[in-house]
Amino acid sequence: MVNEITKTEFQAYSYFWLKFKDKEFEVSSLRWFYSRAMVKKILFKLSSAGWLQRVGRGAYRCVKPEKAVESIFESRAEKALEEAGMPYCFYGASAVEIWSDYVYMQRSWEHSPFFVRVQKKDLGKWRKYLKQEGIDFFTGEAENALGEFVVLEAVKELECAKQNGRPVMPLAETIKFAEKNIYSFEYPLAYIGRKFKRKVKAGREVLAQVGEAL
Repeated sequence: MVNEITKTEFQAYSYFWLKFKDKEFEVSSLRWFYSRAMVKKILFKLSSAGWLQRVGRGAYRCVKPEKAVESIFESRAEKALEEAGMPYCFYGASAVEIWSDYVYMQRSWEHSPFFVRVQKKDLGKWRKYLKQEGIDFFTGEAENALGEFVVLEAVKELECAKQNGRPVMPLAETIKFAEKNIYSFEYPLAYIGRKFKRKVKAGREVLAQVGEAL
């Protein structure tokens, strides 16, 4: 589902909401302002984006604004990645999340980056696909963004493992990444070390805390 709507589409929703609130209505009144083709496009976009609910032939109902706004922040990125039909694997902070069974979460509903490696030859396809899915993405380095977004790192060859059903960079590489950024990842690093019986550069106190939690 693509949640982004244009100014024209938002104006149409606002018109419906001010005129009908959450009561059922027919769309004939909108044809005073737009062509039949334009009305059809507006209704499709508003329905696809979760702002209108179709209740019958030519009949709709507005989704309450607060609910429609919440849908903008719904989690859709992981499902889109799974359904892309192209190889990928999580790296960096996303890999730490997966290997640590999410005892560490670098994401929240306000700011939710997914760090994803893809093959260089597929980079153009990934850009086109994510754009079609309405998912924000960056290539190389993340920029400031609200909500979910994907950070793509293009590599010649993917080296992936599988953990908890997800493609992810190998454990040894994840440990090196966490150790390099230990001030951010010491607790999940200690968890990974304890769980997989690996020697890691985490402090004794943190290792002891993790030992109590496992």
